[in-house]
Amino acid sequence: MRKKLFSALLAGCMVVAMGSSMVYAEADDTAAADEETLSGEGLKVGFCPMDLSNPFFALMADAAKEEADKTGVELVVTDGQSDAQKQVTALENYISQGCDAIYVVPVDEESLKASVEEAEAAGIPVITHTTHYDAASAFISIDETEMGETLGSAAGQWMVDTFGEDEDVEYAVLTQSTLPQTINRSNGIQTGIAEYMPNAKCVTTVDAWLPDMGMEAAETILQGHPNVKAILGINDSGALGAYEACVAADVGDEFFIGGVDGTEPAIKNINDGTIYRATVDIGPLPTGKMAVDYAIKLVQGKEVPAETMVEVKAITKDNAEEYLKLFE
Repeated sequence: MRKKLFSALLAGCMVVAMGSSMVYAEADDTAAADEETLSGEGLKVGFCPMDLSNPFFALMADAAKEEADKTGVELVVTDGQSDAQKQVTALENYISQGCDAIYVVPVDEESLKASVEEAEAAGIPVITHTTHYDAASAFISIDETEMGETLGSAAGQWMVDTFGEDEDVEYAVLTQSTLPQTINRSNGIQTGIAEYMPNAKCVTTVDAWLPDMGMEAAETILQGHPNVKAILGINDSGALGAYEACVAADVGDEFFIGGVDGTEPAIKNINDGTIYRATVDIGPLPTGKMAVDYAIKLVQGKEVPAETMVEVKAITKDNAEEYLKLFE
């Protein structure tokens, strides 16, 4: 089933090659690339995700491990634990341990800049996710604004259906202000809502990208803004914490919780018809696989796209059951 999941999700990836010209690979081309037989026997790849307590990165790590086992790569996974210094130390260790390639999802852009440059100077190709570095060999990401707008549009449509488009609905956004890209995601959420509900008002934005942070943020939001009817997170991790707090507070049925990442717990809540009503598929499984494949190719001197963008899609009650089957 997992192989079917990879194939299904890889068909939704869009590759953008950055060079003298910009080339878009068709879905069929991406699927064909997936069939290429790669061998990474004898290679060691370091992978430092932002935080493995975030279900999105846990899924990505699972996919990377599976592809590493399949191709013979030794994958060294270090949990970044949302700590920039831990990631700096991890990359230093990868370099000293003789890793052949590095894949990292930075917690903080500036903190890792020197480490990425050091690795590349040592002949170790670095692949980054979410944060782009000029020195890195490859970049895998998603259009952050589009990601936010996809969630915001789902929330805006729900608001129209529930309250009418002229109502002054209040909502809150859970963000991560240490990263410019997640700020774009947060702004995208508000843009998406405004397209449907021009009178809707974002009453507060709070840094909350992990479950415990989301729970605490939601409790504070509900106390300070009792008229809030929606809480939207820049990821599922923080939004799932907010969901627990809102259920405990008995906010009622006319409430919207949503996040981004397309994680299984979020999709299950959506499919069950709870107040967790939407998430966004941003491809953690094909991304994890892709990162290992790119690492092998880079070490072997093969060409990979300088930039790879993964297509996004809203997951709502209409298609949640279909997505859940992919996790079986």
